[in-house]
Amino acid sequence: MASTQWISGDTHFGEAKAISLFERPFADVASMDGALLEAINRVVKKRDVLIHIGDFCGPFEEGRDTQVAHAVDIRNKILCKNIRLIWGNHDPKVAKFEALFESVKNQATFRRENGGERVVLCHYPLRAWRGQLSGSMHLYGHTHGALQEVGRSMDVGVDSWNYSPVRLSHALDVLAARPVTPPGGWVRRQDMRHDVAADLPT
Repeated sequence: MASTQWISGDTHFGEAKAISLFERPFADVASMDGALLEAINRVVKKRDVLIHIGDFCGPFEEGRDTQVAHAVDIRNKILCKNIRLIWGNHDPKVAKFEALFESVKNQATFRRENGGERVVLCHYPLRAWRGQLSGSMHLYGHTHGALQEVGRSMDVGVDSWNYSPVRLSHALDVLAARPVTPPGGWVRRQDMRHDVAADLPT
């Protein structure tokens, strides 16, 4: 049976502050962790691939060791064997944490199977990304649904997808249906820098 690819992110497992900070509908951190785990295990099968766009766990006030220990506990409860992480700003860069994942990268890019468009993955939302003007797509997290999606870019964090992973092919189909548009606000630099040029010695 062919595996299915899923994408998610910004789970912040174990972080109690995430409930109020991101207005999540959970009574406490145990309820949040349980709901997020149940959502992953409900749809992502053992031989599927789960791409996590960053901020898997924490941060923890108790420190990095506690954060990593919680990450290990959570990872052991996820049935999917192949989880690929895109570094988030709260992910601890230590070997024990990295070992929980099939791969760990700052960014990743690949070609969409259906259509061949480039796909750019990054924890952070990019205003401009490789191939943007020729139809490439960008999947990101970090902003927890608070930033307006631009062109063929999409927030795939749990706060934008009912606290559940989304099928990667579905997310890309949604983006493929959007028109290819240049990012707003691009102007010619020389039209903005007359004040700087005026200060240069002649």
